[in-house]
This record gives sequence, structure tokens and C-alpha cells, in this order.
Amino acid sequence: MPDPVDAPTKPCHNCRRQRLRCDRSYPHCNKCTSLGKQCLGYGKLFRWTGAVASRGKLAGKTSSAAIHGQEDPGTSPASYPEVRSPSSSPTTSSFFSDASTGSSDSQLQLARRRSPSSEPNCANQYVLIDPLFQDLSSTHRYYLSYYKDRFCQDLVSQDVNNANPFRALLPLTRAHPLLQHVVVAASAAHMSNQVRAHIAFAPKGSSTAIGYQQTSDRALRDALVAKQKALGMMSAAIQDLDMLGGDVALAAALFFVNIELIESGKHGWRAHLEGAANIMALLQPSSASDEALRDYMLSDCFIYFILASAFMPVAQQMHLKFKIEPEKIPQILGRAAHNSYFCCPPEILQILHAASELANLPPEENQSEETSKAGLELLQRAQSFDVIAWASDVLNIPSLKDVPIVSRIHAGSAHRVALCLYILQAVPSLGQVVGPELREQLGQDIFSHLDKIPDHDPNFKATTWPTFIAGAEAYGQPRQDWIMNRLQRLVVSCPWGFLYTAMEALPVIWGMDTKDSGARNWLQALKDPNLNFLIV
Repeated sequence: MPDPVDAPTKPCHNCRRQRLRCDRSYPHCNKCTSLGKQCLGYGKLFRWTGAVASRGKLAGKTSSAAIHGQEDPGTSPASYPEVRSPSSSPTTSSFFSDASTGSSDSQLQLARRRSPSSEPNCANQYVLIDPLFQDLSSTHRYYLSYYKDRFCQDLVSQDVNNANPFRALLPLTRAHPLLQHVVVAASAAHMSNQVRAHIAFAPKGSSTAIGYQQTSDRALRDALVAKQKALGMMSAAIQDLDMLGGDVALAAALFFVNIELIESGKHGWRAHLEGAANIMALLQPSSASDEALRDYMLSDCFIYFILASAFMPVAQQMHLKFKIEPEKIPQILGRAAHNSYFCCPPEILQILHAASELANLPPEENQSEETSKAGLELLQRAQSFDVIAWASDVLNIPSLKDVPIVSRIHAGSAHRVALCLYILQAVPSLGQVVGPELREQLGQDIFSHLDKIPDHDPNFKATTWPTFIAGAEAYGQPRQDWIMNRLQRLVVSCPWGFLYTAMEALPVIWGMDTKDSGARNWLQALKDPNLNFLIV
């Protein structure tokens, strides 16, 4: 052991990157040794960036440190076509970051493309950057890079550097194979859907369309393999949450829900959301370093729970309970609301939860005067909510000072109007109190707000739930065609499979036998246990 004066004063590189408590043993951390990992020590950490050799046979040559090991060339990153960002035109840049971008989160960058002027004949077109990921397979590194540069954009409202806490999961994937596999599975499934959505842009039967289809199929296979491995690991990990860590377990459960939503949003998500609820009950107080990430994960779980309650049959809701003090839920939603992907005021979500409870009352209670009065109070609360003040409050956060406030107001307003339409469905007797004029006005308002958010706006992806509610309320072919067109554009922007399920469910609702437009109760149809899907 060194003299006390020479003892390490900081955690080893592994523990610091993984946010673990280091015992600062010298020369190697005991925690790393006990986990069978190579401790990177306490000194300066060097990074490969394609340096030029100064002597020997390779003098003057650029380093070709391999980013992938001995694998089938057909599964290497070089064999994948470039995956484009989800804009209206599939001609934007690749998701791989270039070294010249100067991104402030470059420490999370796993690989970068070689400069066109250096080593043009080199078979390996990527240069290793972070040595912590050097022993990962090229396939996993490919999807982790996709997670960082593309998938993370869907998990927040505004993907601003240093304001997206979900990127903090990336370093943890190196220490936790469970988290690595579940993130890879979600990213690969997301990529498969994104490529599939762009097939429509290629001429039918062309080599481009065939290439897209092959890429989508390959990514889907990779997603299924990683998902199966993660499920096996999760089963073992939940037996000892202290060893795994509560936040890692919660992240895994949340991403299992995300995988199901990316695939179709049918059935499978419920078991994972129940698991997340159980894990949340066991969480220990978080440290200041991971508090933001935990808030966002908890917030997403609560949002999923509230939206699930809106359409879930009563019998299934009995098994989905969050063992946490009810007064803490608004606080958690509020802390993450400024940059939540859902872009919905927490007050609106709370009213939606209360309305879903009224919808689940037995028929005789649901039609009572007392329930009608409670529904009217919820409707008035929703109508009086100040969306402009909520949207403008984000300007007090320095990292989000450049967010598009106008579209944020329209997104929040669309959620508010969608809530009002939901309340009228949850308490049918309320329609006689407020009259048909209000329903018609709300229908016009929600279309107006949605229409003012263009496809390229970052808040466009936050309008999936209001779009579905507007579709359920849509009468007449023009409005129904408008809704289907918007959902198809949303799939390109936000390639999650539950949107395809929504497009399948809406024609069923439109086909309901209704002579009186006010008599269509699509909410009860969506509570069919055989349907059971989640729209977010």
C-alpha cells in the first residue's frame, strides 16, 4: 500500500463513469476486482482518436484501432446503410456524430467516421474513441450509438445538449449487461421501424426499397435477440436489487415498456409496468448526480400508468398500483414536465386520472347525479387551466430558453381539449348537461391546435395522444382522412409501433353503428380486454 499521502483522492475511472462508490484501493479498486472487471486506475485516461505513428513500419500511418472484433462482415456496422433522421426528407446526415461537430457530450461518443482524406482504402471506416466500450461487439456499439444520437430524441421534448438525462444511461450499459441488452433491443426495434417507415419514399421494387427492407428485418432480428437475453437477465436481477441498483432496475423495466410500445403497444407492456411499480416501491433516496434521471424515469412510469388507466378494463387495473404516496406524484411529474416527451401539463394528467376513475364506476354509479357533478367539476378545471402560463414557464430554464413556445402552447392546448373530450366520454350523462354544441366546438378546437404544429417541429411527436382522441371523435370522411394522414406522418417522425395499432383501432371506432353522432361511446369499446393497447 502506498503512503497515505499517495493514496488516491478520487474514485477510479470505472466507478466514476458508472457513478459507483469507489473504495479507492491501490493499485486497483476492490469493487472492480470483485466484479471481474479490469480497473482503469486513477491516473490520466488516454483516448484513441486515430493518432499517427511516429516510428517503425507504420510511421506516418493513421491508427486503425478496430471498433469491431472478429465478426461476420454481414453484421458489422459498415454493412448497415446509413440511417437517416426522421424528417420529411430522408436525405439528412447519418446518426453517427462527426468529430468536427464539437458536441458538448462528445465524451459519450462511441465512434466517429474517418475523415475522407485519411486512409481512403482502409476497410474499417470507424475510429474507436472511448476505450471503455472497446470490448463490445460492433453490433451493440452500433445500436448504442444510435441510441445516443437518435433514439434519445424521442424520450424528451427538446433534445438539447446536457438537458437530456437519458444519455446518462449510456455509460451504465458498460457495467450492467442487463441495461446494455435492453437499450440495444429498444434501439434496434426503433431503427427497424424507422427504416420501415422510409420504405414508402423509395420506388417500389427498387434496390433502395429492397435494401431498406433488409435493413429493417436485420434490425428487428437484432432487437428480438437482445430482448430475449435481457428478459433472462431481468429475471435473475430482480432477485437481488441491491447488487443491481434500484435505478438500473427501474431503467430496465421502463425500457421493456418502451420496447413493447415500439413493437405494437399491445398487451405485453402491462406486466413490465407492474414490475416498474414494484421496483419504485423499493427505491432508496437518490443522489444529487442521478436525481434528474430518476425524476424522468419516474415521470414516464406515471404517465404510462395514467394513460393506461384511461383505456384499461377495471379488472386489469386492480393489479397495476403504484405503492407511493399520492401527494408525491404531482411533484415528480412537475420536476420532469418542462422537458417531458409528452409535453402535457401535470395538472391535465391528474385530471385525466380522476376522469378515468369515474369511467370505471359501475353503470348505475356512473350515471348518477353525483358522478355527473364530479365530471362537470373536472371539465371546468380542464377548461380553466392556463396553458400559456404553463408553456411560458419553460423559459426560466436556461438550457431550454430556445424552445418553440408557440408550438408548445398548441401541444399543451391539444392535450387539454383531448382531456375535455375524454371526460364527456367517461361520464356520458354529462353530455346532456353541457349540450352538443360544446362537443362540436371542442372537436373544432383540437383540429385547429394540431394543424398549427408542423411536422418538423420538435413538439410534433408530442401530439400522438391528442391526435388519436381527435380521430375517435372524428365524423365524416374528410376529418378521418386528415387524422390517418397525420398518424402516417407521425410514424415517420416518431417510429413507435403503437401508432400502427392506433391506425388499426380507429376504423373499428368509425364503423360503430351510430345514427346520432353524440351516441358513439368509443371509450367503452377501447376498454375491451381483447384490445388492451397503450397510446402515448
